[in-house]
Amino acid sequence: MEHNCHGLRVPFKRIRNDCRTRRQNSYSAQALTYDSYSVFQKSNLMCSSRIVVPGDLISPLDVNKKSGPSTYCCSGNILSSAFGYVKEESHTDGSKTFSVVPLKTSGIVPYTGSIVLAKVSSITRRFVRCDIVAIGEVCLAGPFKGLIRREDIRATQRDQAEPGCCFRPGDIVRARVINLLGPGAYTNTGSFMSSTSPQTLSTLLTTQAISCSVAATNDANISGSSSVCLLSTAEPDLGVVLGLGRSPDNSFLELLGSTSGSPLVPVGWTEMLCPHTLTRYPRKVARVPDELITQLICAQIE
Repeated sequence: MEHNCHGLRVPFKRIRNDCRTRRQNSYSAQALTYDSYSVFQKSNLMCSSRIVVPGDLISPLDVNKKSGPSTYCCSGNILSSAFGYVKEESHTDGSKTFSVVPLKTSGIVPYTGSIVLAKVSSITRRFVRCDIVAIGEVCLAGPFKGLIRREDIRATQRDQAEPGCCFRPGDIVRARVINLLGPGAYTNTGSFMSSTSPQTLSTLLTTQAISCSVAATNDANISGSSSVCLLSTAEPDLGVVLGLGRSPDNSFLELLGSTSGSPLVPVGWTEMLCPHTLTRYPRKVARVPDELITQLICAQIE
């Protein structure tokens, strides 16, 4: 016989049975949690348990077999360009698409030829310094450094372009990455994959996978790369997308921009208009859709 905390006599067999029941319930809960996690993983991956590394053979290439994301074709074979699970997708016409689901998704970074959105931070007589905040429609976890040279502002009369008459601090600019400078510079390997030998390509892809294994950080002080992206706006679709005005209490109103502190509306290729003061300001304006202009005007009316 045993005594409980209240001094009552409790049979020892009953205590042992209670402990055994609690232990079994605990094991059942752990098994349920493990099974639920496994089902969750399988439902998300929806792929085989085969794991590949960059350069591994996935399948021979033929008419009914296609290369999907994170794969590439070389010497009549479909090879992996990432470390992850092989995913096979069947289509109604009998063809199959092979792809690789990476085990860890790396943060997106600017590369040569990509279209980026940048915010102008400072201007000199020869350069426009800016912070790259997005690539296409994908926002970056931290800003990357960008630089627009005077000769890369316009496609014509390149030597006569004045950075101070084309951009102002705070403007949102749509630009193209033309080069990468600095110790952290890198290039996109997708353009020469087909012309590289399998042995060299495997080494390159493995190195790239290792260098991209660290995801982009949320800390802006240690942003994704120490390199500087050279940007160009020498295309009709590139330039200032949204010009930001200055607050009315600024002492350099005429020098720095709009006196209303509101977004400027594009009225031409080289000018933007303040909807409040109707003052025109020089900008290198990008060809933006009419929907954006309509939204800006409606926002000013409201």
